Amino acid sequence: MRISQSASCLGELLEWAVTELKAAGVDTPHLDARILLAEAVNLPTTDIYAHPEIIPSSEAIQQLYEWVRRRRHREPLPYIIGKKEFYGLSFEVSSSVLIPRPETEVLVETSIRLLKGVPNPTIADIGVGSGAIALSLAYHLKDATIYCTEKSADALKIARRNAARLNVGHKVHFLEGDLLKPLTGKTFDLIVSNPPYIPTTEIDTLQPEITKYEPRQALDGGPDGLLYYRIIVPQSPNYLKNGGWLAVEVGAGQATEVVSLFQIEGFKDTHTVADLAGIERVVVGRLK
Repeated sequence: MRISQSASCLGELLEWAVTELKAAGVDTPHLDARILLAEAVNLPTTDIYAHPEIIPSSEAIQQLYEWVRRRRHREPLPYIIGKKEFYGLSFEVSSSVLIPRPETEVLVETSIRLLKGVPNPTIADIGVGSGAIALSLAYHLKDATIYCTEKSADALKIARRNAARLNVGHKVHFLEGDLLKPLTGKTFDLIVSNPPYIPTTEIDTLQPEITKYEPRQALDGGPDGLLYYRIIVPQSPNYLKNGGWLAVEVGAGQATEVVSLFQIEGFKDTHTVADLAGIERVVVGRLK
């Protein structure tokens, strides 16, 4: 794969990148090419179309070449450019963390709704990853205090950097450890989690962007995808205040079984929240 010597201006480079990504089977070649080119030349994506005659530096062209090569190998675009937009904020990401998904924004929106009117709420995020959920809540709930658990030290480093960049580090506490164990002795108004929920046997059938690059430990939910719910749901009452909420993201088709787990543990007001595709994406229950 080489850039044609005639491809020197933005318009020509964009056309070349689209052709390369199409040939590699990338699902969104035009979008990805535009983003990679804009990042490589450090210009807004609108300028790519508004000023196709601009000739970038040779360094920028070589950067584009390297990034397109990586994308041709189906490395996820957020890992290549090192960031992902989520709930109106920009988060650093790497292969140490799961890439934040748009459907997870439903969990953030639901959490904000549940805490409406709660003064100085305390929140626990189980398995914080990049910090997308916890830090979005910290950013939008100005009086909240948030505790985050994560067993991956590399993921915690990224989450801490994201907290610092978003200026919410003073209200977020990062605890290294597995699931709820680091929270012993604390209680919360809300426990939130997006645990691994893909059944083990299904992981290798997914897109190469997922199977080859995203951390398996953040994907693998055990034989039926429900392994972590069977741990988090029964343990959560020990860490919730009276009237406190538990909210979890679930995979497609898992809501009914997870609702049953909530009900077995005595949660009240249990309900689901659908994403924009109509999939029951969040399960919620209140401890009474």
